[in-house]
Amino acid sequence: MDKGGEGEKPKVVVDASVAVKWVIPGEPWEEQAVALKDMVVSGEVEAYAPQLIMYEVASVILKAVLRGILKPSRGAEALRAFKDLGISIQAFDWDCAAEDLAAALETGLTIYDSVYLHLSRRLNCRLVTADGELEEKGRNVAEIVLLGDLKLQR
Repeated sequence: MDKGGEGEKPKVVVDASVAVKWVIPGEPWEEQAVALKDMVVSGEVEAYAPQLIMYEVASVILKAVLRGILKPSRGAEALRAFKDLGISIQAFDWDCAAEDLAAALETGLTIYDSVYLHLSRRLNCRLVTADGELEEKGRNVAEIVLLGDLKLQR
């Protein structure tokens, strides 16, 4: 994984489909997700995400709690732990929303997916996702890598 400049750390945008794998056990590509998280926590990789990720991850954790996959206390603990992972949360404003809308119209993706796509393009870094549709529809707009194809080098 090398998207940083010469001598710079690799930079990535992570979406919620990756982040939830850090919390929900037994997900596909869990091993790759945890390895990426460990590299973010250690400072080997710079990770970015839009504010939207907080709501998306919280929603998935809520569903996991309601389905009995996670205990309520574990869900709350996981949400609090996200702030210590070292992900740089990027602000979202109305100008961004207009650009995200354009990306959604261009790709046929949801506005939610387009927020990640646009952030990746704006920061000139890879978007790491576990969402095959996002990878397929967004690959001509930004550099996207499926989590299962991510090559991590330490």
